Amino acid sequence: MKRPVIVLAMILAGGVVFSSAAFGLDPPAGQPQMPGAFMAPPPHGSRMEPPVNRGLKLICDNMQINVLAELTGLSQENIRQLLISSPPQAIIDAYGVSPEVFCSSMDKQTTKLISQAALAGVITRKQAEEIQKKLSMKPTGPYQR
Repeated sequence: MKRPVIVLAMILAGGVVFSSAAFGLDPPAGQPQMPGAFMAPPPHGSRMEPPVNRGLKLICDNMQINVLAELTGLSQENIRQLLISSPPQAIIDAYGVSPEVFCSSMDKQTTKLISQAALAGVITRKQAEEIQKKLSMKPTGPYQR
């Protein structure tokens, strides 16, 4: 009867020793962390971007896949596979599509989605006009020269 109790006590003591080694007993050194301290500062020379809405990112990614498939003649599944290892710029360069054509096709798709959202009542006509105005005032990017 005494032997199982000793074995159980040794197992528990070993578990305590291993868990203390795993979680550490020393308090963290340095200043106490504040909320958000886990975020790394942005690299030098870059700007901090606001978080992107997941739904908007999904729409944008699908729009990009549709446009790339249309411009290259590949299937959407092939474009998805190519985007895993290459950025869109590399794909349009490899298939001889000019960046201006890609950018204008993306703008056409965006305009189409905005008008569909306004017709479906997801956004108002005034909101659609504001979005169109902001879209026309966008800064020049890597696809525009």
